[in-house]
Amino acid sequence: MEDSSSSKVSKTFSQSIKDYLANIKACREAVGDDFDIILECHRSLTPAEAIVLSQRAAKYNPLFIEDPIAPDNVEMMQEVAEKSPIPVATGERNINIQEFEIQLQHHAAKYVRPDVCVVGGITAGKKIASIAEANYAQIVPHNPLGPISTAACIQLAASIPNFAIQEFPSFYFQGEESKMLKDSFEVHNGYITVPERPGLGIELIKDVEEKYPVAQRNIKAQRAFDGSIVDV
Repeated sequence: MEDSSSSKVSKTFSQSIKDYLANIKACREAVGDDFDIILECHRSLTPAEAIVLSQRAAKYNPLFIEDPIAPDNVEMMQEVAEKSPIPVATGERNINIQEFEIQLQHHAAKYVRPDVCVVGGITAGKKIASIAEANYAQIVPHNPLGPISTAACIQLAASIPNFAIQEFPSFYFQGEESKMLKDSFEVHNGYITVPERPGLGIELIKDVEEKYPVAQRNIKAQRAFDGSIVDV
């Protein structure tokens, strides 16, 4: 008897992999080979899915596969990294330099993603970059926040030898973030010019806290097809 309370149907393993590959293939065909593609999995795959997907997606030459699984078990992330022909990136949830050290010593990532707003600022970010450099890993600063975070990430990126690429939220342009600054970031052909003014190189507009009050993000839990809560 069919349970009407569970009307949603989960995709099979095979169908999920097929759909992921179709999206990756479409992106590569759209942009050609002069554009790097990043596979942002947001911790949504099982280890089995991550390994199979990376093996089949390697022919499209992604730059890396980001957070293929939840980073709670470093040995499991290591296994995914060892079996994946695509380099693994992780670290956005880390809160101290020791977590990065453990991940790198286990060869669980070739790209690490410190968030300067979480790990202790630019100083901690540079320490993490040094640990990564010693392990031949590159830095991809995590930056889902506002223009102050972006400015700090830019200063970190400009002062380390193993910087790879900078996350720059699309809502900077699509939303109101660019208007929070007296002078917006200079962005040309995918590159941000490093501000040369004192400090972080930016200045917020007057009364920015009144014009752009704090807004709580939606923290509603993500649910699977059967109603269970899943980590995203």
